[in-house]
Amino acid sequence: MPKRPFPNPFRSWPRRRRTTGGLLAVALLGTGVAAGVSAHGSSQAPDRPRLLADTDRDGRPTHRDEAGKGEWHDDRGALVLPNIDDDAGRCPTLAPDGQRLTDERLAACHDGTDDVVAGVEDAADLAPLRLAGGADPGPAARATLSLDEASARHAGLFLRGTGPDGEPTHTPFPDGGELTREQLVDGADFALEVRDIVRDPERWDGFVDVTLTIDDRGETYRDRVRLRVAPLLLTHDLLPVERMLVSDNGTTPEQVEREGYDPGTPAEPRLPGEAEFRAGLAEGLAEAGVDDRLLDYPTGGDQWTRDQFITGYAMAPGPDGEPRRLSVLLRSADVMPEGSSSDFPLRDGGRTAFTVFRGADTAVLQEFTADRVGDDEHSALWGSFSSTGNFLVAPPYRTAAADFPTGRVLYGSDGGLAAPDPAFTGLLAAQGEQDPLAVDTSWLGVGHIDEFLSFVPADNERGWAALVADPDWGLRLLAEVAEAGGGDQPLVRDVDPELTPYPGLTVAAALEHPQLRAGTELASAGVDAALAVLTEELALTDEDIVRVPALFESLEIPDYPRQGVVANHLPAVANGVQPGTEVFLAPDTHAPLDASGADVFQRATEESLARVGVRVAWVEDWEYAHGVGTVGGELHCVTNAFRDLTAVEPWWRERAR
Repeated sequence: MPKRPFPNPFRSWPRRRRTTGGLLAVALLGTGVAAGVSAHGSSQAPDRPRLLADTDRDGRPTHRDEAGKGEWHDDRGALVLPNIDDDAGRCPTLAPDGQRLTDERLAACHDGTDDVVAGVEDAADLAPLRLAGGADPGPAARATLSLDEASARHAGLFLRGTGPDGEPTHTPFPDGGELTREQLVDGADFALEVRDIVRDPERWDGFVDVTLTIDDRGETYRDRVRLRVAPLLLTHDLLPVERMLVSDNGTTPEQVEREGYDPGTPAEPRLPGEAEFRAGLAEGLAEAGVDDRLLDYPTGGDQWTRDQFITGYAMAPGPDGEPRRLSVLLRSADVMPEGSSSDFPLRDGGRTAFTVFRGADTAVLQEFTADRVGDDEHSALWGSFSSTGNFLVAPPYRTAAADFPTGRVLYGSDGGLAAPDPAFTGLLAAQGEQDPLAVDTSWLGVGHIDEFLSFVPADNERGWAALVADPDWGLRLLAEVAEAGGGDQPLVRDVDPELTPYPGLTVAAALEHPQLRAGTELASAGVDAALAVLTEELALTDEDIVRVPALFESLEIPDYPRQGVVANHLPAVANGVQPGTEVFLAPDTHAPLDASGADVFQRATEESLARVGVRVAWVEDWEYAHGVGTVGGELHCVTNAFRDLTAVEPWWRERAR
């Protein structure tokens, strides 16, 4: 039998104020009656049974939850987690006949897809409801408990009770099911299960109305509570790293599905430069104070770990009123060319998130546009924009126009073909909290926003700064080296010339190289345009921006439709890893030396980051990442991270401020 999934790596969330609700029209002897109001029009009806939810968010439905229970506001209104993890570890990794599950079937299993509440942990993912008893309505009365039509496919009710052994029980209660006379008089406890997050608000907006209806002697009485499913929030990179992931390139996702996997057992390096990269990453994490945090993620040779999934979470008040967190991994919507099929449409490495990490308090989701499957030309040219490496989260900030206390999603897109899957970005927008912002990255060969942008903690008013590539500065530094007599140095230092694009190219020759000069011009215009958007939307000031040198080259690929694009020629400092401390992990730049013997890019980077109180740990990644293929990548591309959420304030409290 395969090993159980690795234990939940997180166990340790917005913006504009929102109100939903209003009056629920009810026909009562020709009179409209508001939600939560008795048939007689009184807001106090102790003689009537009443329905209660945890409107005040203290974990328990009581009489204090009566006011406003049929509405939802930033500062008041019941919440419920999406019950999409696998607390009992029941989800299979193979079909009964031993074949691989399709991507759809693999993603379809979670706690919300059955009618069983699997123990205390699963029960804690449900929202408590209380039917407070009232006067005996009489034997002719008929009472029901029902969900609104839009929510019926996404939610379900359970009747809570106690078994013969004293253990709590949860019995499925049908939508529109009848209540007994005893329940109406003595009261009863129920629980609401929500079985998904909001994906398309036009189909379901995440609000669930539960209505008690009593028909008694020609009169109808209705009482309603409203709950909101907790939104999926993506984590930002200033949160402390709990676990850092790198690809296990020697183990395929199918092997994991058949044999199980322990991500805590170090994998053997398989790719060129991998051993050196792993050692350097471990040293950098230790320097940052987060050593012994590495986990392996089997991809079978697809080293771009960040492109497989992005991490997030959902949060709601737990049974004791304390925040209860659900870790969520959102699989990349990257449809691979020449290999995708209707059964296996997505990048194979993304399956590992389900088979290794899905489990108690950890969910894995996927969302993509199915009709992209089979369009190999589109996938080859534009599919990379759907990789999760093309998504970042700006740390929490506030402007005069808006408040983003959980951060803001950023992604690369030109609004046309050079854009991620609209179903994926639509899901992120549907959460209603982190308002995804598109930044044009169509000038980049891979098109990922992390190729020129990152975020670091900073000694400034907002507590963080944007780390931005500066192509013009990179070229100026090379000119300074040449002017100081170092023009004969190789442009790329301490790397086998055969592993460089232009073996033997000197600093002096680089300054006149047409592709490097064109790359600088294109990249400078691209960065400036992106920074203009970010400055306006994030209200960045000069002290909120840390520039670091970069050197880009223009790409000339015969018969390739995308022309006028660039790639980082020297390793991109901005494409590093922020472990949540004052140390930033950056790729060794291999730039020329100045007169003092210092790498000019490293010296400039260290001086820039020192201005905001950040130190740099340099990690070797040339052969493993930077020099791979036509455009390569860096540290951020070949790692992923689970981040500690224990100090994150509940999003609803932040909203209410």
